[in-house]
Amino acid sequence: MNKTVISVLIKVLLLIIALFWLIFSLMSGFETSGGFNNLPNALPWLVLLIGVIIAFRWEIVGSVLVIMYAIFAMIFFGFGIVVFIISLPLAVLAAALLLFRIIL
Repeated sequence: MNKTVISVLIKVLLLIIALFWLIFSLMSGFETSGGFNNLPNALPWLVLLIGVIIAFRWEIVGSVLVIMYAIFAMIFFGFGIVVFIISLPLAVLAAALLLFRIIL
């Protein structure tokens, strides 16, 4: 596969993950209140989405930001299995994007 195809595939996967968690965090407050009362819980996922969008333009900066976000999430929210399952794909994909950009 071509380097650009792999890079775009990784960025699209990161975008899908970030959008999924952002929409999930926004919609989780709808069942009880019917509005955006859960907006403060969605802000961390908005930060992740911004990091992924930065990765589309500047791959090195964006991938470092996503890796830092994943590490910060594991430290801040504890090293539980759920946080690990959420943060690990982000860190692995961002590290792969960084390695493809630097090495290849």
